[in-house]
Amino acid sequence: MNAEQTPDEAPSRGRHAAPEGAPTHPAIDLSRDPNPGKPDHAKPDEDD
Repeated sequence: MNAEQTPDEAPSRGRHAAPEGAPTHPAIDLSRDPNPGKPDHAKPDEDD
């Protein structure tokens, strides 16, 4: 919401959200995931 907007006119999406109908950004194209469904970005568990 900016200074010209009232709470009733506030955008329903985050300010960083893509506009409605915008194509998916290529950096987040999940169809290109080499390991679909496998979380490969998390820190490995530490075994004590």
